[in-house]
Amino acid sequence: MTKWPGRVVLLLLGSICLAILPFLWLSGARAGAIQCQGGTAPTRAMPVAGTNFGSYCMPCIAALRTFAREPVIETITATYKALAVSHPQTRHLYGEIGFPNGGKFRPHRTHREGLSVDLMVPLTDGRVIATSVTNRFGYDAEFNFTGKGKDGQIDFDVLASLIVTADQQARKRGGKVRRVFFAPDLQPLLFASDPVGLRSVRFNKHQSWVRHDDHIHIDFEFPCPAS
Repeated sequence: MTKWPGRVVLLLLGSICLAILPFLWLSGARAGAIQCQGGTAPTRAMPVAGTNFGSYCMPCIAALRTFAREPVIETITATYKALAVSHPQTRHLYGEIGFPNGGKFRPHRTHREGLSVDLMVPLTDGRVIATSVTNRFGYDAEFNFTGKGKDGQIDFDVLASLIVTADQQARKRGGKVRRVFFAPDLQPLLFASDPVGLRSVRFNKHQSWVRHDDHIHIDFEFPCPAS
């Protein structure tokens, strides 16, 4: 029996997901809930796109991989809205988030509680990371120690604003950014952009199992709604 190349299989799966996306949306698969200490936290999906942002992967939306607790989604969308004013030329992509009801989210070790999001790094000149099945929808993009990669140059000023604004928007909603994962070798360039604003945010000090040069991973902290 002939074995199909893995890339062809991925393309077929992507096409199937795109085909069923409208039916998933019409069926009401738009929200869920996660059990947390003290109650249940409602979840909902990240909008597919906005004025200055879009999804990393339409098939992944169809696979229900872009859900988080409601204040997390509100925080991210409000952050992008603020950046549309402060940095109108920059386009953004969001990445993996989580399932409607939480739980294991392979291949990630986190993203289980509706409090974690991946945001692709912003690039200069209005460019965005190219995403397709051939580069795992942007997760195989690579940037060197200066923040330059095949798709362009990381805009560290905008990235710093993204993180600081996300923390500010989270605090408006009774939470905060608990932790950010970003490549340690690129952190000095990020901190140089806004050393004061980033003081309130905790970063990883050591390299995690994923480099996090093409995206930042944000863990939010929000109280569990009382039952």
